[in-house]
Amino acid sequence: MNNDSNISKVKLYGRPNSPEAYEIRDFLKRSVVEFDWIELTCDEDCYRELGFASVEELRLPIVELVDGSQMFAPTVREVAQQLGWVTQPKFKEYDLSIYGAGPAGLSAAVYAASEGLRTILIERYAVGGQAGSSSLIENYLGFPEGVSGADLAEKARQQAVKFGIELLILREGVKAEFRNNRIYVDMANDSKMVARANICATGVEYRRLNLPNEDRFLNRGVFYGAGASEAQLCSNKHIFVIGGGNSAGQAVMYFSQYAEKVTMLVRNNNLAASGDRYWWFASWIVYRSFTVFYWLAGRCLRTFSPSSQQSGRGRGFTTRCS
Repeated sequence: MNNDSNISKVKLYGRPNSPEAYEIRDFLKRSVVEFDWIELTCDEDCYRELGFASVEELRLPIVELVDGSQMFAPTVREVAQQLGWVTQPKFKEYDLSIYGAGPAGLSAAVYAASEGLRTILIERYAVGGQAGSSSLIENYLGFPEGVSGADLAEKARQQAVKFGIELLILREGVKAEFRNNRIYVDMANDSKMVARANICATGVEYRRLNLPNEDRFLNRGVFYGAGASEAQLCSNKHIFVIGGGNSAGQAVMYFSQYAEKVTMLVRNNNLAASGDRYWWFASWIVYRSFTVFYWLAGRCLRTFSPSSQQSGRGRGFTTRCS
């Protein structure tokens, strides 16, 4: 939602592995805001970057806006408000309300508005939905070279706004009822939304792995759908990606450009069981190194590791895991 080139000057300060800083980083990245992330690991960092003597005395993370003002320990909603993105509905009633601003919701909004319908699009987080976190989407019509999820969402947002779409972000419907040929929705902020027709394009949520101590490390080492916003922070690290579908495959390819090593854990006996093959053939061009472990019923069946010894193209091999 970058409507101002100066927004690129936003700065975000925080501690490494901070879940609060991650939420803001992820939101800004999905919203196509170019920002500087500055880690504060000690008092020297704090004094050099911000002029404060002690990092322990600060309420982190800190967001520094274009005008130099600073927000201490803000929520994502507070950051969005300061950027001017949290708005109120202009009308009491709409021809069409759409819940979910992923590719499906954005497409429906463009088509509806282009036909003259008064349309409002409601998104509870960032425009783009789950697709917005993808580093590369190669099977979307009109992008033969592929496009990042965030860029795709931003182009679709611009097109929707061109046709007069109202977009409400960080809003959520909690209850709906149909009467008088209209849908009446109770919003999470206690407001009402009324429309003559409705499209629900709310997508999916990630299924949790329910690992021991998972909540303790969530968004500070364990991520669901983390991708573009975290990859550049993974230098000299060993990254594990769980899953064998398209999103997992693209994450492996993207992280391998930055991490020292990437290991993919597949909970089936082959990749084709859960995803398309297009990304797998592309991944033969190895950026660094990665290994695929096929895992089924609690037992490692075999591994696959491309080798980069032959002009950047590798040969696979399989072996039994002990």
